[in-house]
Amino acid sequence: MKHNYLIAILPPPQLTLLIDEVRKTCSENFKVYKALRPPVHITLLFLPNIDNASEAQLINSLEAARNFKPFTQKLENYDAFTGNEVVFIKALLNKEITNLYRSIKKTVGTASKNLRSQISPHITIAYRDLKDKFPAIHEYYKNKRFEASFEVDHFTLLKHDRIQWNILKHYNSRPGDEQMQLDL
Repeated sequence: MKHNYLIAILPPPQLTLLIDEVRKTCSENFKVYKALRPPVHITLLFLPNIDNASEAQLINSLEAARNFKPFTQKLENYDAFTGNEVVFIKALLNKEITNLYRSIKKTVGTASKNLRSQISPHITIAYRDLKDKFPAIHEYYKNKRFEASFEVDHFTLLKHDRIQWNILKHYNSRPGDEQMQLDL
């Protein structure tokens, strides 16, 4: 059987609650609900249709991507991907998150083919079920302010069980580790 996997940065609990309130308010105000399903996160990599037989290898290989130093991730204001109709909180691009993305992408090897060469970090507050509501949601949030920052000292591997996302493992920062490559 194949499953989808997500490698993500999960903000600390207090910030997660604050952002979840933003998502819930958006959901209530505009009657959009899909963004409430996944946990509050910044996507590093989405790995679709990975065979269950490769799961242990994926879990083990991600150990090599722990070779990053903790860094501060800033969140600032709102924006949208107009072509994909996604409204989100901007996670400011920095060299540390870019390096972590590249390291993870290299570590998972061919499982990450056809992925973007650069990360577009963000925390989604509305997507998928927006239809004709996207312009109004985007207009509402585009001039709103949001500011927060948090220390990224780990990333997380999640697995979708066809109902919800479940945490498989947290990978705490351990600078200086060697890189490995996984070919799935």
